[in-house]
Amino acid sequence: MNKIQEAYSIAMNDPAYEKFAGGYVNYGLWTSATKSPAEACHHLVDTLLAKFPERGRVLDVAFGKGVSTKRLEERYGAENVVGINIDPDQVRIARDRGVTCDLRVMDAAQPDLPSESFDAILCVESAFHFQSRARFLAEAHRVLRPNGVLVMSDVLFRTGHGLDPEVFPLENQVSSVDEYRGAYIAAGFSPDSVAIDVSTRQQIYALSAAVAGAFNFFRGRPPGAEPQANESQAFAAAERFWASFIVSRLVNIQECVLVAARK
Repeated sequence: MNKIQEAYSIAMNDPAYEKFAGGYVNYGLWTSATKSPAEACHHLVDTLLAKFPERGRVLDVAFGKGVSTKRLEERYGAENVVGINIDPDQVRIARDRGVTCDLRVMDAAQPDLPSESFDAILCVESAFHFQSRARFLAEAHRVLRPNGVLVMSDVLFRTGHGLDPEVFPLENQVSSVDEYRGAYIAAGFSPDSVAIDVSTRQQIYALSAAVAGAFNFFRGRPPGAEPQANESQAFAAAERFWASFIVSRLVNIQECVLVAARK
């Protein structure tokens, strides 16, 4: 198991998080009317897919549990959808959830895919893990057909305090949205083709509040105190994971963004 697989093993296999996020593994996109993390996650994918073409061949990169992939199958037909993921366990989970399209274990930064073979690419909150994001963007540009579109939600880390550099590579850190935009231009996308919307307040801030509430972090137990006897080890592990998640993200994140870049 590599470091990225290990980092996501709780989210992938924890029944409480499955219920919490509805099978998604992303920050979601929150509005004043959002009632749950699962609804926010669904709204995020809705927002990204609104930038997709009506028809074509599509690629889902780093698809998590396959919820977004299943939605692509419903829209385009399984025969027109390919999913790639570096983690064989996530491929298995997606299959168990009923995803039937072509799923491959593959590094998004080194995809063994033909040039100009997709009309659209979806990548939901994953590119900051790739080694590197810049290589992924260049490969995405290569495999897109002319006028094809790369649609992403992404997270811009400015620092890596407390984060494993094998999971959050230092080369992916950026100091500004302008610097981030430059990575798309360097990959071959024209400046006019790259649309970036900052979504930090609708993503990580709102999710952090929801996670804290769901795991009842403010129930009054002193910091560092051991869980009570009736608290399961599994819950305690999940609680520690999500508490660490909140702190590390709020300290290190520059912005959350939604991106559409056309070839």
